Amino acid sequence: MIYKKLLCCSLLILCSIFSEAHNRSESYSKFNLTSNEQGMAIQVTGSIKQDIFNNLNPTAHFQSYESLVNYLNKAINLGSSCKLNESVEINENISLGVLKFVWSFQCLQIPESISMSLFQDLGVTHTHIARGVIDGQSVPEFMFASTQDSWVIGLPGESNVNQSSYFGYFKSGVQHILSGWDHLTFLLGLLLLFTGRFLIIAITGFTIGHSLTLGLGAMNVLRVHSEIIETLIGFSILLLAVEYFLKHVFEINKLIKNLALSFCAFLPLTIFGSLDPILIAGLALFLTFYLSLTNHYSNPWLPLMVTIFFGLIHGLGFASSIAESGIPQDRLLPIILSFNIGVEVGQLAVAFTILAFLKLTKNYFRFSDFNYLHGAMGAFVFSMGTFWFISRAIGL
Repeated sequence: MIYKKLLCCSLLILCSIFSEAHNRSESYSKFNLTSNEQGMAIQVTGSIKQDIFNNLNPTAHFQSYESLVNYLNKAINLGSSCKLNESVEINENISLGVLKFVWSFQCLQIPESISMSLFQDLGVTHTHIARGVIDGQSVPEFMFASTQDSWVIGLPGESNVNQSSYFGYFKSGVQHILSGWDHLTFLLGLLLLFTGRFLIIAITGFTIGHSLTLGLGAMNVLRVHSEIIETLIGFSILLLAVEYFLKHVFEINKLIKNLALSFCAFLPLTIFGSLDPILIAGLALFLTFYLSLTNHYSNPWLPLMVTIFFGLIHGLGFASSIAESGIPQDRLLPIILSFNIGVEVGQLAVAFTILAFLKLTKNYFRFSDFNYLHGAMGAFVFSMGTFWFISRAIGL
């Protein structure tokens, strides 16, 4: 009995640790190098989303606005031949929720290498993607994953210049799935809910969906409101948990009653939340009809369709990670492919790890204990899905 209590305590600790969901963290910059009489003028424009900046806990690192400015002034090292003209300029775009930083340097010659310590030291998973333009000609982008990375910017057309390799984007894809706790919780929900061929169908649908929108979103074919996407990701997790615990309640002959209950459950979000009432109504309709159908019909196409649908939504969440870096069009397809393969490899690694854990516990635990563990993991998915959906819907 004691280990059951320890298990519950462990799950509660996990809930408190991972409740912030997205630990994916990126910032971006563009280096504009222009030749002049003194050598070369360099203007750097950097950006980071306000919510990502807040997640880095800036108040713990910067005691004042001046300390942040001092940090930014020292963030870019272009070598001894370059001098910062004036203190970095900080601008806040409230409507877009973005912080922008502008540096202005004067150099005697083109820098041999560039190093940046721009928030990588504040977040373990934070990466910074930089692009360069020299006298109007683009040079390959570079991903700063740590403060030790150095970008040999070179000249346009040089083939021996280091740049972010496709393997670097592959690793970034792995890191993004491993640090996206809401995506991993959705995957856990699939593993708890489905078995055998139904599980293969569900994961296949999820893969197809998010692979498609990851590519379209990264190519700017699809542009969506990120807050809505994050809310829908939370809803997808909640839906899996409700299906796990309450699917038997959604009988076809009680459709009107269940629909009314769903509307009542979501009604407070139309009052206190920032979502459109039509969207809230649509989610209530989707939840009721989907659970009623899955409870009444044992059809493998239903889990495939719903996981494709939610895979499309999750893919848009991943797409923002690489779309905002302004990746070059001539390398767009292989970069997206490398990133997506990394996401898939990370996802499969997590799935096999969880399945192996469930298999071991099923073999070595008593049946009642295994069911208890299975239910506790389902409760974790339910609590996290509820938290993420409601907190994002009301704009917390």
